[in-house]
Amino acid sequence: MSSVPKYRAWYKPLGVMIQPENLVMINFDTKVLGVYMEMDGKGYHVLRMSDFELMEYTGLKDKNKREIYAGDIPRDPTGIGEIEWVQEHCAYMVFTKNPSKYHHLESDGKLLQTEIIGNIYENPELIEV
Repeated sequence: MSSVPKYRAWYKPLGVMIQPENLVMINFDTKVLGVYMEMDGKGYHVLRMSDFELMEYTGLKDKNKREIYAGDIPRDPTGIGEIEWVQEHCAYMVFTKNPSKYHHLESDGKLLQTEIIGNIYENPELIEV
């Protein structure tokens, strides 16, 4: 049994985050997303995928029980970083400002101490060097 991936999406033209419950359709073949958001007097829109940055749910929650997505900015015992999928490790990893410092999101009990403090689109200042 496999699970369906869950996403939220950053809509670049307006600078707004579309939460999973408002992201109702993703078509990777035609490269469009169906989203609910107020724009031009309408609620539902089918928009180009190129106008979005998709952020996939990791399947994990932080210490405050908030869902963790790729692109989130966590604070944990190693500092502040960014969550990214790393194909060669087949895992979500946290990269800190020091590029040589990274770790598996779930390693050494750090997840229990991890708090999401923002994301790279709404809070880029949190990870700027």
